Amino acid sequence: MNYRHAFHAGNFADVMKHALLVRVLCHLRNKDKPFRAIDTHAGIGFYDLAADEAERTLEWQGGVGRLDQPFVPEVEALLAPYRQVLRDAQARHGPQVYPGSPLVIREFLRRQDRAVLVELHPADGALLAERFNAAANMKVLRLDGWTALHGLIPPKERRGRPHRPAL
Repeated sequence: MNYRHAFHAGNFADVMKHALLVRVLCHLRNKDKPFRAIDTHAGIGFYDLAADEAERTLEWQGGVGRLDQPFVPEVEALLAPYRQVLRDAQARHGPQVYPGSPLVIREFLRRQDRAVLVELHPADGALLAERFNAAANMKVLRLDGWTALHGLIPPKERRGRPHRPAL
């Protein structure tokens, strides 16, 4: 399937996924030990919501576009780190920018942490590499995400792995 995330960036599912990703990354940073983030379908890392692709579908209006209105204080407290990522991305890249998972992950990596970003689409993978390969603790791979995942797990970092209770 030829899926181009630029047409769907910032939609409701994206916002839910990225808000949850931020909470997970915040939790992993609570300890000094390193962690590894693996994004199997990374896209291009961040998106211009004024670009032709996003303008064709306008899916972002039902997602990130709805964050203009505040929620109840308990929800706002949970969303605060995600809202900060949005503000930082827009300050750095422009007011219409929506951060994808690679940019979200980069914002939370410490020197000891690592990330692997996987994208199969030739043009998207090339742009992703251009945007993120300069970071010493991030690596971009141009592979099928599901195939790459089997070669990337389990990571040598022991944090963030599923816990299997003893029987």
